[in-house]
Amino acid sequence: MDLLFYALTIQIFSIIAIAILQDNRKASIAAHLLLITGLILGFAVSFSTLVFSNLSSQSFSAFGIPNELFRFDALGLFFLCIVQLVAIPTTIYSYSYLKHYLDEGKSIRSNLVFYAILLISTQMVVIANHAVLFLVCWEMMSTSAYLGMVFEKEKREVQKGAFYYLVISHVVVFLLYIFFFLLHHQTNSWLFSDFHISPESGNLFIALYILSLIAFGMKAGFMPFHFWLPRAHPIAPTVFSAFLSGIIIKSGIYGILRTFQFLNPTPEWLGWLVLVVSMISAIFGVWYALAQHDIKKLLAYHSVENIGIIGIGIGIGFIGSAYQSIPIQMLGFGGALLHTLNHAIFKSLLFIGSGVIYKNLGTRNIELMGGIVHRGKYFVMLFLIGSIAISGIPPFNGFISEFIIYNGFFTTAKELKNYYPLLMLISAVGLAFVGGLAVACFTKINSIMFLGSERKEVKHFHVSIYEYLSLGIFALLCVVIGFYPQPFIGIVNKVLNHGFVPGNSASELLKINWFFISLIFMTVLSGVLLFYFWKSIVQKKYGSRVSAAWGCGYGGLTPRMQYTASSYADELNEISQTVLVYHKKMKVPEGVFPIEGAFESHSDDLVDSKILLPIFRNISSLICRINFLSYTDIRYYIAFILIIISIYSLIAFLWN
Repeated sequence: MDLLFYALTIQIFSIIAIAILQDNRKASIAAHLLLITGLILGFAVSFSTLVFSNLSSQSFSAFGIPNELFRFDALGLFFLCIVQLVAIPTTIYSYSYLKHYLDEGKSIRSNLVFYAILLISTQMVVIANHAVLFLVCWEMMSTSAYLGMVFEKEKREVQKGAFYYLVISHVVVFLLYIFFFLLHHQTNSWLFSDFHISPESGNLFIALYILSLIAFGMKAGFMPFHFWLPRAHPIAPTVFSAFLSGIIIKSGIYGILRTFQFLNPTPEWLGWLVLVVSMISAIFGVWYALAQHDIKKLLAYHSVENIGIIGIGIGIGFIGSAYQSIPIQMLGFGGALLHTLNHAIFKSLLFIGSGVIYKNLGTRNIELMGGIVHRGKYFVMLFLIGSIAISGIPPFNGFISEFIIYNGFFTTAKELKNYYPLLMLISAVGLAFVGGLAVACFTKINSIMFLGSERKEVKHFHVSIYEYLSLGIFALLCVVIGFYPQPFIGIVNKVLNHGFVPGNSASELLKINWFFISLIFMTVLSGVLLFYFWKSIVQKKYGSRVSAAWGCGYGGLTPRMQYTASSYADELNEISQTVLVYHKKMKVPEGVFPIEGAFESHSDDLVDSKILLPIFRNISSLICRINFLSYTDIRYYIAFILIIISIYSLIAFLWN
């Protein structure tokens, strides 16, 4: 494992290179080369260890010195591989992304430093074996993400979105402090490997699980704690947006799964709680996404949806744990783990794609986009792969993990009987409904943005080689996992058999006839390629008529004659108008010779607009009435600080 620490050291050297090199371009080249080198080396080591090691050892040496601060168990290595795998193409894109700011004469040093710290701290979070080290790395991860998020701090929306993220990060870490203090008090240890509490602990067991689900659920973005995602992700630089959605929110999933290792078996009601909250997150996450016009805000809500899908798998696993059913646990946790990997891949692809669009068009508003396929057909093809994958449509990777979760529903109904067949059927229909809304949403995105006539004049649509390389790696992974999932299923199965599900349960995931599914996909692909080949021959022989996209053979189309994103999704959004806080403004053409009409729709987040903002306004109003804190003499503030420190010290003394 020394090689892994060498890989982290190489990444740390990137920060030193930024400090030493005075030229911004040279600093950017050196930092990105060091980061990519360290990430590739680290991924090679962690992936080979995960695949070829027996994973029986809990702690390893660092630079030859034995220690218990880190451990490389199956769960930690799996998430470490995800972090490094996503970080490699994201870092490649980062070089191209920052080059745009260098050409404008802006300094990118701070952005580079915070990005490097974010990568390093995130990797350390998932391999930390000591609670204090975990909290330190967690705080570094959250703080560096915030500091990178405010790269364009002069913008008002950046200030507001970053503030939301900062507040939620402080609440999460405060809850985690309490969580780990309670674990330490019960086990008299700070090491993860020593944490294990059985349900016989009573109220402590329940309190720890509730703290964990709230804290890590906030980080992951489960409803109703999702409100920071659609505010923070759109305003962050695209590199940070991709990493936030692809990786950082998965640290919440990692925390929930790690908690399961500390506290198991779980009670049945807890499994149902997670399942219901996750189903609500998935349904309303995708429904909110359908109502959005900002491409990055739309993708942020899809993160809520997919976190909900992952949570559905975890909920099934918890129910299986309550009944000590190995098949249910394997399918539930297996679907959750694989969808965590899949979502990290296709969501990073889509966020980076949105960054490319914003760079060329200068807007995130879908209503102002159109006709991109005429200027960047290869880019559109890569974005379309991500869209199909996130919608859970065969033959790409999103379908594979959702297929496992569907199998979890059916296996749960078969194993537990009683009222479970009906409840699992309702759950399966709910997940299918999520898939249908996702298809509608990404049909809207791809049709409005890429087809038709240009709604906004685009002088050029340039995609650099680095952007194509980054997008291509993610798209290739979507295709490979979809067409040949067996190796990835095997890795997930190994993770579950080492630290999750007791006994040898290889058949529960591998008994699905994946070869038959791959054969069907390959047959369909062969048919599509054969049809394309035949079409090319016919066109070459007889020629073809060419007309504008969506023209239906007619000429003289204008952007005003095309569907807009608002009109496309209007009927679906009206179904849940109250929950979506959906507003419409229409100007109906009047008179014999009407001049113009207009239609506009807008959706507010129910939790944000109807719950949080009123609470914040009331708190702000109350604080403004407190006059005794309005002193200008600094001695009063020093006295307040000393009083608070004394109270904390007294609490710590009484605790011991």
